[in-house]
Amino acid sequence: MRQNFIPHFLLAAVASFVLSSCATLGFGPSLPQLSKISQGQTYQEVTQIMKGSPHFRRFAEDGLEQWEYHKNKEISGDYDVVLIGFRNGRVVSMDSFPYVYPKAPTLPAPQK
Repeated sequence: MRQNFIPHFLLAAVASFVLSSCATLGFGPSLPQLSKISQGQTYQEVTQIMKGSPHFRRFAEDGLEQWEYHKNKEISGDYDVVLIGFRNGRVVSMDSFPYVYPKAPTLPAPQK
């Protein structure tokens, strides 16, 4: 029985490493909602597609309103940012990009 356990354990360990590496490298879940966002949609349509209210809202002097969503949050603190711009209640722009949570710098090991 013990002989069968080792290959299974190694296979599970390798699979876990490979799958976690893919998520870390940006091959994790995509944002299929983005393909459904188009210019001219209303606040209500965007809220339905993005499954909820935005995390943040901004207003500019030129009448642009931006909604910011955070998707695919990872344990490392990284996530995808989606910015949707509205003018007169209709979508006029959209942008998305990854946010990489700042990591603490590592100090070199002390020399002896």
